[in-house]
Amino acid sequence: MNWIIGTLLVLFSVAGGSWGWWKGTRDLASPPDRYDRPIGVGRREHERRIQKRYRTRRVLLTVGGIVAGAGGGFVFLMIAALRRWFA
Repeated sequence: MNWIIGTLLVLFSVAGGSWGWWKGTRDLASPPDRYDRPIGVGRREHERRIQKRYRTRRVLLTVGGIVAGAGGGFVFLMIAALRRWFA
């Protein structure tokens, strides 16, 4: 694999991963369901559950963003090769 292709795929993956991390971190500081506590669950336990759920969501969004970024970069390079943009 050419180093230029590898570098472009890594850059697309980093962009997708950082976008996923940003989307996952937005609601982590102040989750929307913070005050909708179920009956019989303490405040600390509810906060702990919410934080765990949003951390897991952030990691999944980041991994999904990395995979989508790499896929998008591959599609971009395929279209560029078929249209001969860099020839």
